[in-house]
Amino acid sequence: MSNAGNPITTWIKNGMEPYANRESYMTDRVAETSIAAQKICDERHGPFRSYNNVSNSRKSKDFGHLYLAQSAFKGKDEGCVNSFKSMRYYQEQSKSYRDELLKEVSEA
Repeated sequence: MSNAGNPITTWIKNGMEPYANRESYMTDRVAETSIAAQKICDERHGPFRSYNNVSNSRKSKDFGHLYLAQSAFKGKDEGCVNSFKSMRYYQEQSKSYRDELLKEVSEA
């Protein structure tokens, strides 16, 4: 008995992904995973990293480590924690606030 005339079987076969496509997607996924693993390995063993860099350091830290970004700042300059973007943003905000205070004092 032939399934060529069955519309359901034809519909299922037309919607199926060819094996070659699945195989190529799998090859790409394996390559991407291999690249990601090598990046992790390079970052872990690079010359710019100290030995055992993932453990907590007991050294004292500067004051900037207490600040955490909020989700409201995500993707904005003020959300880049401990970066020059956030420093520039907050410096501009403090300058404008300072100017407002100076203007208020000079008017009083």
